[in-house]
Amino acid sequence: MKWNDRFRLLFCGAQGKAWLVCVCTLLTYTLVMGTMLSFGAWFLRLEREFGTNSTFIGWIGSVTYGLLCLASPLSTPLFLRFGHRKVALCGVVLCSASLLTTSFVPHIAYMFVTYSLLYGLGANFVFNSSINLVGAHFQHKYRSLACCLASTGFAFGTLVMNPVTEAILSAVGLRNTYRILAAMLLVNGVLCCSTFVPPPDGNSDTTSDDSQHHNHEGRTLAKPSDTEHITATEKLMGQKNNTPEFEGQTSSVTNSTSTKEGKENKKSHFQGVFRRNVWTNPGFLLWILANVVLSLSLLFPFFHLVKYMTTLGIPEKRGVIVASVAGFAELAGRVLCGVLGDNLPFPMAYLFPAAALIMAVDTFSCLLITTFTGMIIYALVIGLCTAVISCLVYVVNSELFGLENVDSTWPFSIGSQGLGGVIGPVIAGAIYDRTGAYSTLFYVGGGLLSLSSALLLVAIWLRNAMPLTEVTSSDSGHLSENIVIGDDRYNTPLITEKVTTV
Repeated sequence: MKWNDRFRLLFCGAQGKAWLVCVCTLLTYTLVMGTMLSFGAWFLRLEREFGTNSTFIGWIGSVTYGLLCLASPLSTPLFLRFGHRKVALCGVVLCSASLLTTSFVPHIAYMFVTYSLLYGLGANFVFNSSINLVGAHFQHKYRSLACCLASTGFAFGTLVMNPVTEAILSAVGLRNTYRILAAMLLVNGVLCCSTFVPPPDGNSDTTSDDSQHHNHEGRTLAKPSDTEHITATEKLMGQKNNTPEFEGQTSSVTNSTSTKEGKENKKSHFQGVFRRNVWTNPGFLLWILANVVLSLSLLFPFFHLVKYMTTLGIPEKRGVIVASVAGFAELAGRVLCGVLGDNLPFPMAYLFPAAALIMAVDTFSCLLITTFTGMIIYALVIGLCTAVISCLVYVVNSELFGLENVDSTWPFSIGSQGLGGVIGPVIAGAIYDRTGAYSTLFYVGGGLLSLSSALLLVAIWLRNAMPLTEVTSSDSGHLSENIVIGDDRYNTPLITEKVTTV
């Protein structure tokens, strides 16, 4: 093969387009999520501009982060109905409009609508539709690498947008910074989201831009022994098709069926997200509870880390360095998860309880640390474990409950983490206000992390005992039996229908 043919195959073929979607998702996250996660840079400016307290401003940021996850049950039916690209573009427009309108608000209370609501919904539309599209392009091979690579936009965006936002704020002020970021986000988002094409093999889950997957699902694989039955059936159907009466009956039945399916299809997108068999499965229910408990404690150390270090006699500037180390460790952890995730000798689901337990031990040990070097080690461990929990949610959810159920399980898996992310800081603040001691905060945080580790293990055990789906594949079924290591898992045919003799 010539070099120009290899180049064309790499960048213009299906695999090249899939990786392009992954990279553009990363670039979109860098601005959209980076702007949201750099909210700390706005704190002092908002206090000076509106003369309000830090608690009120903190709620604005917390609600935004909560909607990033909690709005997934809303955005999932939308991209199933209209396609990933349209919903992602809508999210970009919402985020840009949010920043633009926020630059004109006369009172900070309006920001709960202009920023928290609009930006939170927009960020969710971008995040949920794009990460599902990446998962649709990489359903088996390189799935961990692709999803983790895309999710590094969160950590990379935080590291990049914090200094960028601070520099723009110092140069042009608060309101003009919102306007500049609105323009940057819109241009970057539109260019990147325009590359969000559905998988050419029809493995996408949408019905508008990605409608080809219905034809793919209709294909069946038969055993060699069934060939005679198929041939006989085809001959009989061929004879009937030659008669005019049968042709008229067939066309009328087909038209009426397609019309009925078209009417029911719109409802099915919303109803399919809320399935009864999902919400009656004990393993899934405990998985949701475990994620809420985990996310409650996930943010405990970070909200008071720098201030806690000042009580140990460590200067505030060094405390900021420790927080930055945690951010770099999370970025490195996301990349590491992507590189090693597809090559682990055990199911990735077990990484969740392991990471939670390590974080619990690290949080408890923080009470014994009194030096700057010790806090650096603490931050490294916390950052790496946070990366595992943050970037593998989609992959582990698919592994536990199957890709065929991802539309009804994933929105609530990420939503449970968002719920804990909103409530967690409130609980942390209430504990500190009531006790006035940081030690209590770390005891509670370590205890919740230990509890979440145990709940996650029980959830995996329940899911193995009572699986959500009977399909046995590399993505569903019993973890110890159905997850196959090696290349065989990518080429296993699935018999979806049995052809009977007519």
